[in-house]
Amino acid sequence: MASRPAPRWRIGVLASRVGVSETLLRAWELRYGLLSPTRSDAGYRLYGPEDERRARAMQDARRRGVPAGQAAAEVLAAERSGSLLPGAPAPRYATSGALDVSRTLDELRAAMVAYDVSSMHAALDRVLADVSAETAIKDVLLPFLAGVGDGWARGDFDVADEHFASDLVRARLAALSIAPGSRSGPLALLACPPREQHDIALKAFEVVLLRAGWRTRFLGPRTPVASLEVAVGVIAPDLLVLAGTGPGAFDVADADRASVERLSGATRVVIAGAAADEGAALRWDAEVLEGDPVTAARSLVGTGRRAAREGTEDDARP
Repeated sequence: MASRPAPRWRIGVLASRVGVSETLLRAWELRYGLLSPTRSDAGYRLYGPEDERRARAMQDARRRGVPAGQAAAEVLAAERSGSLLPGAPAPRYATSGALDVSRTLDELRAAMVAYDVSSMHAALDRVLADVSAETAIKDVLLPFLAGVGDGWARGDFDVADEHFASDLVRARLAALSIAPGSRSGPLALLACPPREQHDIALKAFEVVLLRAGWRTRFLGPRTPVASLEVAVGVIAPDLLVLAGTGPGAFDVADADRASVERLSGATRVVIAGAAADEGAALRWDAEVLEGDPVTAARSLVGTGRRAAREGTEDDARP
């Protein structure tokens, strides 16, 4: 008697059976080759029991704390060895170890010059499985980009390498900033002044604020002063954060001086980044936040918490 063909499903059905989103399944398929769908006559991807087994094994590994890239590699290796077949004992997955910053930076640089997106994501997945997002940003992402910039200045890397790395890191930071977040925390408006085109450090700053319960609105690089004034008027933020790194980033054009004065009268203004100094603070009537983006954001969070406690104590006094 002929055996019946294995069932095949569209990705929505597979997602329901496994209990993860279609987006995550597609990411596992495209980034790690975890799934191997066939095509229907109409061109639709169809998934089968073997894909379900891999996806369930991947979930099990992720629950154990295994980074996504490592987990996918181990699931595929288990399948090749036959230990992922129906009825076989469940494979055991190693847990992640302590973060090795030097090794991780070497892996990221090697993947960058090879334009190897999967390897870069796998390295970052391991980092984020081992340490907090704040530690990953401070100890890995920002030093990696700084090293790439220094290497480009020395001629070790091409401008294409720098652009490739920056785009990937920016995407990972953007992913970390996507969350429901707080509905009642302080609201910060984040932007770069008109002469500043680099916004990755500011995005890192945003991630730390969001994880501390703040709400944010992100305007990005080269924001005109007039646009800042409009946004402040509409959003009414508790704080305006301006980040600048390059020479002259906080210079103010004559035509913008009146708008800058109105900004400082409408909200608290702070400046951050390598170009933020006392001269820039005077021009913008702003406070200077010291340190790297994580340190600066944490100092701001600490100030906000102290102010909130003091306000509560004042309200409680007779």
